[in-house]
Formats: sequence, C-alpha cells, structure tokens
Amino acid sequence: MSEFEIKILTPETWELYKSARLNSLKESPDSFGSIYNQEAVLSDAEWKSRLDLKSRDIDALPLIAEHKGQPVGIAWGFIHKPNLQVTHIYQMWVSPELRGKGIAKSLLLEIKSWALGRGCSLMALGVTTSNEAAVNFYKSFGFVAAGQLEELRANSPLLVQPMTIELNSAV
Repeated sequence: MSEFEIKILTPETWELYKSARLNSLKESPDSFGSIYNQEAVLSDAEWKSRLDLKSRDIDALPLIAEHKGQPVGIAWGFIHKPNLQVTHIYQMWVSPELRGKGIAKSLLLEIKSWALGRGCSLMALGVTTSNEAAVNFYKSFGFVAAGQLEELRANSPLLVQPMTIELNSAV
C-alpha cells in the first residue's frame, strides 16, 4: 500500500476532521452512537470547538489518518475524569477501500503510546456486535469482552459489546 500518515487534529485542521467524521457516519451508520444528520448540521465553530481541548479542559488525542492528502481514518483516545487510568477509544473508522492496510492498528498504537505516557493501564471501547470485521480486529489486537451488551442508541436493535485491553498486553 502507498504510505499513510497519522496526525493529531487541532482546531486549525477542523475541516479534515469534519470530512472524515461525516464520511464515517455516512459510510458506517451502524457503528456510532451519533448519526450523520445530527452532525452534518454542526457549525464550523462547533467543529473547531470539538478540537479545542485546552479550552474544554479535555485530555484527549484526536487522530486523523491521511492517504495522498485525503482523510481516510480517524480515532480518538479520551481520558474521562476522575478515572485517569482508562483511555477510551471513540470514533474509530477507516475508509473501506483502505481497510486491512494497517491504518486502524497504527491509530490504536498511537493512542496506546499516548495513554501509557499518561499513566493509563487500560484501553476501553465499544464495538457494534454485528460488525464482525471490527470485532475480529479488536480481538486480534488483544481486546476482550468486558461487560454487558448495550444499545448502540436509544431504542436501537443494534448492540454494542464493551471491550478492554490491559495496556501492558497490547500489541
């Protein structure tokens, strides 16, 4: 595969984030708690604000994967107060034509390194159970089921399996 590059998103790169996020919601509507119609109406200021972590007092690592200058993947590492030992993974998505090329693994490894640097001992995420490829990918990385199935969204027939991995055992 041609090279891809992983970068940290900032308020200045909000347009890349918006593009990737809306593409992810459109392409994989059953993979996220949010839906395209909710986020497509956000103002430019709201997109920028999401990435202004300091002013929001948020400890997060928003990442974008680019291929030939185009956004082809995103993922967020997020540490919620007061539990500073767990990094949560949100918005993980890779463009379908580039899946299986190492982008998702690279995103997780970047988040793992960041999380270890912050003293975290666990990474956690939720994956839609009907998305076998994603479930298998996370298992191959070392994630294990952790907890009861949850609804993807209120009144949704889709279920999410919480998964975790101890950082000292991650790939």
